[in-house]
Amino acid sequence: MAVITKILGTALGWIMRGCFSITKNYGISIIVFTFITKIILFPLSILTQKNSIKMVRLMPEENALKIKYIDDKDKLADERLALYKKYKYNPMLSSVPLLLQIPLVLGLVYVIYRPLSYVLGIDESIVNNLREWLVSLVGAANVQDNSYQVEIINRIQNGILPDFTGDFIDEINSLNMNFLGFDLAATPSFKENYILLLIPLLSGISAWLLCYVQNKINVLQVTQNNATKIATTVFMVAFSAYFSFLVPAGVGLYWIFGNLFAIPPMYLLNIIIPPKKYVDLDYLNKINEQRIEKEKIHKKYKSREKEDYKRFFSVEKMELMIYSEQSGFYKYFKDIIDYICEHSDIQIHYVTSDPDDIIFKDERKQISSYYIASDQYLVPLFMKLDCKMCLLTVPDLEKYHLKRSRINKNVEYVFVSHGMGSTALTLRTGALNWYDTVFCPGVDTFNEIRDAEELYKTPKKRLVETGYPLIDEMLAQYESKEHKQNKIPKILIAPSWQPDNIIDMCAEQILDNLKNTDYEIILRPHPQQVRHQPEKFEIFKEKYKDCKNIEIQTDFSSNNPIMESDILITDWSDISWEYAFVTKRPIIFINTPMKVMNPEWEKIKTKPINISLRNELGKALDVEQVGQINDVIKDMLSRREEYHDQIDRVFHEHVYNIGKSKILCGKYVIKSIQNKV
Repeated sequence: MAVITKILGTALGWIMRGCFSITKNYGISIIVFTFITKIILFPLSILTQKNSIKMVRLMPEENALKIKYIDDKDKLADERLALYKKYKYNPMLSSVPLLLQIPLVLGLVYVIYRPLSYVLGIDESIVNNLREWLVSLVGAANVQDNSYQVEIINRIQNGILPDFTGDFIDEINSLNMNFLGFDLAATPSFKENYILLLIPLLSGISAWLLCYVQNKINVLQVTQNNATKIATTVFMVAFSAYFSFLVPAGVGLYWIFGNLFAIPPMYLLNIIIPPKKYVDLDYLNKINEQRIEKEKIHKKYKSREKEDYKRFFSVEKMELMIYSEQSGFYKYFKDIIDYICEHSDIQIHYVTSDPDDIIFKDERKQISSYYIASDQYLVPLFMKLDCKMCLLTVPDLEKYHLKRSRINKNVEYVFVSHGMGSTALTLRTGALNWYDTVFCPGVDTFNEIRDAEELYKTPKKRLVETGYPLIDEMLAQYESKEHKQNKIPKILIAPSWQPDNIIDMCAEQILDNLKNTDYEIILRPHPQQVRHQPEKFEIFKEKYKDCKNIEIQTDFSSNNPIMESDILITDWSDISWEYAFVTKRPIIFINTPMKVMNPEWEKIKTKPINISLRNELGKALDVEQVGQINDVIKDMLSRREEYHDQIDRVFHEHVYNIGKSKILCGKYVIKSIQNKV
């Protein structure tokens, strides 16, 4: 190790000597030296950035592998290695910059302890003679190898000269190892020279600033949870401060500016290799937020979950399980449950990950409800499931944490669609591959699934032409009430929750075009966007506070005005299907950038209805055409009956079994369960 340190010290000494010869200032030469090392290491930072992006991209798949091979560590290692090869990810590369810091710091310590050799460049024979002179003064036992050159400098600068002279005396006298009042050759301690205590303090502060910026913009750090970010920050601050007590203040100065000089390259790297181009950070952050929220809920309801888990597995000869991620998904199962309860004695075991799910208020004896949310219980529940049929709305079965049963290979897994939109566009590639049966709301879903099976040569699923129970229920409720035409036309703007939506791209332009009209305008943003960007909507409210016909609606406890609106303005929100097919009123679609979950969607023969029906359910406008929106609204209002008939025709062409879907879904479940031995 001593040989390696000497080699590094010699190489770094040449750089330090060059810096000192230019700046003539010991402290500034260390800062310049630090800056040069960052420039030299920048190409490695580019490789690290690329590697980090690969890591974030593969993270969901790696997490899925951890769950899939939870009991087989050898298989997990093999599959993980295959995954790394697939993405060309090198797990060691991220550690290289930190590992390089170790020899750099050791080399720098070596240089700072030997200013005669590596800063002034005094001949080695003269340095050896000076060492012998020092030994003669204080004795060999008092001469330390890592500090003797500094001691020689101190004695000569205090007028104690050797019995031989030369130009080196003037060079030594001219060397000032102080910088802004800090003796950079001394090591900070609580015993003397207290000003040096600022070095560890500044080291800790610079480490905190570096961590703060990393947590905001570094592609790996932004995906970490808050606990991990805090732990990393605390460790780095503590380590930086402690480390600065072990080395000369000059090394502490290097550490401080090393942290500071590491910040601008992070911004530069995000410009050169923007993570958003390769990684859906919004999606990852959303998943992370959901995970954190689940952890909080889990801690609160831990004992309840444990009891429900035991109760679930105490059931013998279970026939039907339904799994719901949260209470909001109950509406997709409600009509099916009602039909099963009315026409059979099948016991329904309803598992939900929402402790406040509405199902817990259902007192029917035919329904048993369970709260299971954490992976600790949910993963084994699915893997040990022993029943005849399982209904879910969750795509990507088997690909992530929810698995098919390892106990009973004959469980029939049924995917219950929770939207009318394109499965090819809005679900990930192969999201339905592990389902046995799919309840298809319409012909487009049917055709897309068959197209995908043909394209990827996957086994054919049982596709049941059920229709869409939620639309049927909404339609029945809507038609049960009298709807009078609004005296003042009501225009609802309801964007989706995704990057570059209407709010981000053209909401102000739309409102500016409509603020002087006689229409009632309601801007009702997605609840998640209000939650994440509340300040944006306060700005909207302030700007349009004097416009009596404009309401910025961020209180979602109020009635949803969608079904009473004359025209809906949206981008890619799935609410468009429910609005158009229930009310038979037109929609203005704004062509903001489309969020695509499946990059291979264009390989599917059937064109996604999210695209194909935009101009049949209303009119699609590019963002640049928003200035025409007033004329489009006037045209739509003047052609209400025409749009009503056109939308009704599209509804019947694309949606199966209108008004009968719950019957068909319920009948299928009952018959399939009864036919299973």
